[in-house]
Formats: sequence, C-alpha cells, structure tokens
Amino acid sequence: MTTHPHPAGAPTDLDAVLAEAPAAAPSSAEGGEPACLLHRVCPSCGRLATGPAAGCCSRCGTELPE
Repeated sequence: MTTHPHPAGAPTDLDAVLAEAPAAAPSSAEGGEPACLLHRVCPSCGRLATGPAAGCCSRCGTELPE
C-alpha cells in the first residue's frame, strides 16, 4: 500500500475530515418535473406527451394511460 506524508496538523482519519466539512445547505430548487407527469410518459418509447389531454403518443402512436 502506498502512503503519503500528511502536512502537520492535517487530519488523517476520514471521520475527522468529514466532521470538519461544512454541511451542505438544502436547496429549495431541487428536483425536476413532478412525479404526477408519469401518466404522460409513453410506455413504448418513453416520450413525454405534449399536453395533458393527449390520448396517444405523438412519436409512436401508442395509446397513453389515463
């Protein structure tokens, strides 16, 4: 195993490093489209329907679930 010298005062234990790391601030803008769009995803090709009232996929013509 290769070892590397650590500068004086530098923590050598992973737990010590993680304890000194600042906590990430939660982001209120995380995520993407809501899960309620799942019914608009074509089961055959995966394309997202362009409108909420679409009855079939505009790419492959497969009927979309209701």
